[in-house]
This record gives sequence, structure tokens and C-alpha cells, in this order.
Amino acid sequence: ESIRYYLLPTLLSNGFSGGDLKIALLLLCSLCAVAQNPPASDKDVEKQLLEIEQKIGQANSTCDYNYFRMIEAEEFIFTDSQGNVTTRAEDLAGEKDCKPNSDQHSFEEARLIHNGNFAVMNARQTITGQRNGKDFRVQTRFTDVFVWRDGRWQLLAGHSSRIPKKD
Repeated sequence: ESIRYYLLPTLLSNGFSGGDLKIALLLLCSLCAVAQNPPASDKDVEKQLLEIEQKIGQANSTCDYNYFRMIEAEEFIFTDSQGNVTTRAEDLAGEKDCKPNSDQHSFEEARLIHNGNFAVMNARQTITGQRNGKDFRVQTRFTDVFVWRDGRWQLLAGHSSRIPKKD
């Protein structure tokens, strides 16, 4: 946004006029329009959302609540496997109790539903790490709903359930 306030006065003060100014403004408007549109390719959307999911896993491990403030939409809700619903404000309030860890997150069986400005990502997540000196491995199945808003993907809603261990 600040580029708008910088570019026009700079162009005018450097002698741009008439056709030059029109071309520069047309280019600027084109760049702004492109930046506001979500990727059209399902492959690109899936890649971007899997990168976001990886960053969410890292943020959970490192207690990076700045990332959650950025990625979670204002109206974000999360439903856990017991049916409890957590709002964005409630999720962010967990920052004070967060304890960093070195858990690793991987994703398999990703499925994407993409329709314009909305996308649904479903995948199996495997989390490995150590607790109290013992190795652990947990698998979950999650579904996250994203909206393309303000030139980026934002997380609207999520649900996660633990996958029971097979004996």
C-alpha cells in the first residue's frame, strides 16, 4: 500500500508525464490486480497451502504466535475431536502457556478442494518428537478451510482428529 503513496509523487517529480505516466499507472494497477487474485492452478494452491500447513506445525512447535496472528482470519474457529470450538482470540491466548519443542511435522494423503477464493485442505499429519525423554509418534487427520483475502491465504476454520494407533 505504501508503494502507491511513494510511486505517484516520485513519477511526477522525475518528469514523467502524459503517456509515460499512463503506462506506469497501468503497470501499477496490473501488478495490484495480480497480487489480489488467488493462484488459478490447483497444483499451485496445494503447494502454497501445504507450505502454510508446514509453517503452522513449526509455529506450534516454536510457539510462534505472530504467525498465528497473521495466518488466522479474524473469524477463525477450530473444532477439536471432542467437539470443542476455539475462537481466534482463545487460540492466541494460549501463547502464555506454550512450551517450545522440537516436534517434526510431515503431511501425507493431501486432498484439495479449490473454488475461486476458497480452498479446503485435508491431509494426514504425522508428528514425531520427544516428551519426558521418550520418543512419540502421533497421526492426525485434519481439514482446514482457507479464504484468499488481502492478497494472501487466511485460515478460516479447522478441525483435527487423532488417528488411533493400530495394534
